Amino acid sequence: MTDSSSNSSAPPPDAHGTRWGDREQRRLDILRAGEDLIVSGGYDALRMRDVAAGAGISLGTVYTYYSTKESLFIAVFAQRLDRMLPDLERAVAAAPTAAAAFIVTADAYRDGYATFGRQFDALSLVTDASAVQSDVAEHLRAATARMVTSLAGTLTRFGYRGDVAKAMTLLWSTMTGLANHYSSERREFLPVEWSAAVGFTAETLAESLGLT
Repeated sequence: MTDSSSNSSAPPPDAHGTRWGDREQRRLDILRAGEDLIVSGGYDALRMRDVAAGAGISLGTVYTYYSTKESLFIAVFAQRLDRMLPDLERAVAAAPTAAAAFIVTADAYRDGYATFGRQFDALSLVTDASAVQSDVAEHLRAATARMVTSLAGTLTRFGYRGDVAKAMTLLWSTMTGLANHYSSERREFLPVEWSAAVGFTAETLAESLGLT
């Protein structure tokens, strides 16, 4: 005879299949609901009440995980970077030239920037302790550092012998500028296709840095 008494009083899973007390899955439900709103309408569409509705929980429960809208935004961004980085690291490692490595990184960066950077600078928030929870800010720092490390390693792999920190400042600023240009109305003033602009930039940077 099967004893089911231990399960008889447990609340059933909600509409997302999340069981009561499963905090990690509940956190993922909140992040999924938040990302859906950001992708569809940008930062302004991220309303905590709508996140609660999308996750199938109360508004108060959302705030027990993320105390501010800014913290939730950063958490969604960091999680998205975590999902992107394994594929990006493999693509960068397989790139035959430094220019090719820059191109795949710029392509990935642009995709995230269009959603998380065009209307709102996520990275500018991580130093504001009053707006963003410390653990969330640290998660974004770690994910960003991993991306920078991947690209910095590529510099040395292709023969760069100069100051890596200075070179990374140039590469990161260039990627941000390209992503900003092509995610806004500025692209109408210099109507060059993204692939052509990034390809030219990659070859120019590789040559100027003496990369093979």
